[in-house]
Amino acid sequence: MTSLVWKIACNEWQRLWRARIPALLMLILLALWAIAALAAHHHWQDHANTVAEVTQRSQQDWQSQPDRHPHRVSHYGDFVPKPLHPLSVIEPGILDQSGHLVYLEAHRLNSANFNPATEATSLGRFPLITPAMIVQWWMPLFLIMIAYATITAEKITGILAFMRGNGTPVWMIAAGKWLSLFLPLFTLLCLQAALTLAWSWGSEQALLRLSLMLLAQAMYIAGWCLLVIVVSWFSRQLHGALLTLLLCWVCVCIIFPRGLANLAQMTYPTQPRTEAEHHAEVKLKTLGDSHNPDDPHFAAFKAGILKKYQVTNVEDLPVNYHGLLMQEGERLTTAVYREQQALHDAQLNRQNASIRHWLWLTPALALQYVQMASSGNDLAHHQAFIRQAESRRYQLIQYLNQIHTLKVSQHDDKNTRVSADFWKKAPRPAITLAPVAVSRHSIAAALLVLLAWILIPGVLLMKVAQRT
Repeated sequence: MTSLVWKIACNEWQRLWRARIPALLMLILLALWAIAALAAHHHWQDHANTVAEVTQRSQQDWQSQPDRHPHRVSHYGDFVPKPLHPLSVIEPGILDQSGHLVYLEAHRLNSANFNPATEATSLGRFPLITPAMIVQWWMPLFLIMIAYATITAEKITGILAFMRGNGTPVWMIAAGKWLSLFLPLFTLLCLQAALTLAWSWGSEQALLRLSLMLLAQAMYIAGWCLLVIVVSWFSRQLHGALLTLLLCWVCVCIIFPRGLANLAQMTYPTQPRTEAEHHAEVKLKTLGDSHNPDDPHFAAFKAGILKKYQVTNVEDLPVNYHGLLMQEGERLTTAVYREQQALHDAQLNRQNASIRHWLWLTPALALQYVQMASSGNDLAHHQAFIRQAESRRYQLIQYLNQIHTLKVSQHDDKNTRVSADFWKKAPRPAITLAPVAVSRHSIAAALLVLLAWILIPGVLLMKVAQRT
């Protein structure tokens, strides 16, 4: 039984090779994949070099600061880069749109910046061709052009009827045809995975992330191979099979993904950054204004400090009252800006959840979800990075405010300078890539869709074949 399936697959390979056009298309696909891999590697390397250079320069600038006032240091600020996983070579995800560096400073919660997508010229706005895009878009398209006639042509010439008349089971014909289409593409996916594993060996969760990506890609291509055979078996004419498959490709790979994204953005729109900052400033004024001596919140704060230290005047405090004000002001501004950030993240999460509800319409988008999560470049990983950066910012600023409180003389506040040794000891914890588990909901939903993408064409193939 197995030998017969294998023989059918080998005969199909020989037929495709003799036809020359399918062989030429396969060579073009290989060349396109190689170009995409080289371009993506160059893009990743350039990106990584930029991040490393900026990080090193920021570290040197921070460490080389002279003796100065702590509040000036807090506004001098610090940069943190977004961690890059080597799998970004395959799928950069939202990296170019979301940015990869965050500037940390007092009284502000900045978003990531230096995003190449917004800095590109009009000629550079075409999306970068990546290996993930080759698998998601171009591999199914080339598969359709190569194999749309795989069954239809044999029906027209009578070969299919001859094989069935000789007692060859339908499932063996279907299995042999499927194997002939799937194995070459799966070999290319395995080659890509092996090269990437060698490149990313030793990185965070490299084997797990790459295994998830390879599994999703194999399921996606397996489903397309089944769909091609189903449509080809169902069609009576060659042009009918080709047009049907091309329509499926356009809907699955282009129309549905773009339509779902636009629908989610219209249903759950996000506030512009400037509008969110305006709302934050308005709310801060209602909470308290440290520059207003009659402000109720800070008047109560001042009374509490005087009571705590059992003095009647801020000049009699054993610590610097301005430093205490900075700590309280930073606490308030941080709470407000984090609230605005949480609202923004919640809206993005609603968009993501909305797309997941309709993910069954487009396995191409399901594959993209898994690829972006595996490479650490999806929404969940980016939000985890922003949270880490904000935690580092708050620790750093409050440390500087504490230095202001304890080490700066209140009587000569503006002219006091503090030793630079304090800046070198400031808490600046490393930012790490979040584990792949932060994207578990997206991965689970996408894998279920890809499983259905295999099962549904498989069931249809058996039904269509039995009626032939």
